[in-house]
Amino acid sequence: EPLFYIFFAVMFLAYPIAEKRVYGLIWNEREKARLDVFLKMRAYNFAVASYSGEAFLALWARKTLNMPKRQIFSTIKDSNILSALASNSFTILLLMALVFSDQLHVITDENADFEYYLALAFLVGVVLVPIVILFRRHLISIEPALGHTVFLTHLCRQIIVLAAQVAMWAVAVPEAPFSAWLLLLTAQMVLTRIPFLPNTDLLLAGLGITLMGQLGAPEGKLAGMFFATGVLGQVCNLAAFVISSVREPLRARQSSPENA
Repeated sequence: EPLFYIFFAVMFLAYPIAEKRVYGLIWNEREKARLDVFLKMRAYNFAVASYSGEAFLALWARKTLNMPKRQIFSTIKDSNILSALASNSFTILLLMALVFSDQLHVITDENADFEYYLALAFLVGVVLVPIVILFRRHLISIEPALGHTVFLTHLCRQIIVLAAQVAMWAVAVPEAPFSAWLLLLTAQMVLTRIPFLPNTDLLLAGLGITLMGQLGAPEGKLAGMFFATGVLGQVCNLAAFVISSVREPLRARQSSPENA
């Protein structure tokens, strides 16, 4: 189904495009905040470990931008806090929806590790959201108006990614009910809220396969969908990493004094 791949492209590109806009605004360096940098940042975060992309971005900014090191780390911290605020708020809403619909036990029954993941994600959200709201003047260094723009950008990106994700699943497996996709969507949000958890796409695919009975669709079709999603994600992450790594020395060579 061609729409499956179109929705995947939207889901994949939403992250780097949103990050490019955020850091272009924060650093006022729109011409230097290139998309390939944030594609590589996405590859680090989604294929290696959470926040490894931010570490790469900080190193890139120190080499590329004429900006104090402290300001670079402070603004990256601000963006991550606002992104976490948007994501954790959404995760808590999804968890509450499953609790009130008495569906949360389905995930924990299929995978015992998710009891720990759910508890940790809920605890992080319950603690983080009020702290950021109450102490935002002390935690966030950027101007309030800019902070609101950054928060809304992260929130819109989150909504677009989740909508594209559900659309992908629904297009590939139209037999499954919406409640089943809500379970998987919540599981995905929980996994992304766990710091330093490697390869969340593969963990989500594994959970989806164990939930085949709940999804009410042919096992072959479900397995194919998760396999295709996982392979597409890893291939695109690898391609983004390789392309950005090749372009970086070429750009440096072109901008060197000898070629000026």
